[in-house]
Amino acid sequence: MPSAQINALNTLNFISAIIPITRFNKGEAGKIIDEVKQEGARIIVKNNAPECVLISLEEYNELYEAATRTATLNTSKEAEEKRKEFIKKIRANVQPPTPPKMSVEEVLDRYGSQPINVDEEAVNELRRISTL
Repeated sequence: MPSAQINALNTLNFISAIIPITRFNKGEAGKIIDEVKQEGARIIVKNNAPECVLISLEEYNELYEAATRTATLNTSKEAEEKRKEFIKKIRANVQPPTPPKMSVEEVLDRYGSQPINVDEEAVNELRRISTL
């Protein structure tokens, strides 16, 4: 299907999703609810401005579950124990910085620009913990 036809269908679907508030005032709430159940969400318009979106209970529950899954961390007992062990490992291996006893020039003269091995996972975990 050409993209112009798809855009036209999307526009028609959007237009058919708009419901004026006067339909509620005329006692058509039952019909509107049936439309929502069969065809999906509807946009309620009052004075030519969108006021709210009417969705089915099924759609609401799906959205709520998706939002809850996204917002909560995996807090199973196993995951929490792994996280605590990982934090212990980091704390055991990370020493607080000590004030430098040499100037930067002395350090560079002594060690040169040798690469430093960094535990990326530990650094990322420390960053994550520091934001808690």
